[in-house]
Amino acid sequence: MTEKELDKKFNAAFAKASSEEQSLVPPDLQLHLYAYYKRAIDEPYVSNRSFESNDLRNAFKMNALIQVQAISKKEAKKRYIEIIENLYPKPW
Repeated sequence: MTEKELDKKFNAAFAKASSEEQSLVPPDLQLHLYAYYKRAIDEPYVSNRSFESNDLRNAFKMNALIQVQAISKKEAKKRYIEIIENLYPKPW
């Protein structure tokens, strides 16, 4: 799969995920999706001030981000797509 094809599939998966009710997705998958998405778009997280609070939710998000920091953006996109396709079987 070319980079362009991967980006197209990733964007379609993100659009699908964005159009669905998030509360129906198990919390652990929400964290995986969050981390893979942030890694795929290469958004830095270390300097994000939202993680400076003592909020448990933010701690889980930070942990998820740390777990994916060693994978490539390409791999993060593939894993994100796989989760979305398993959650919402095609066609969509």
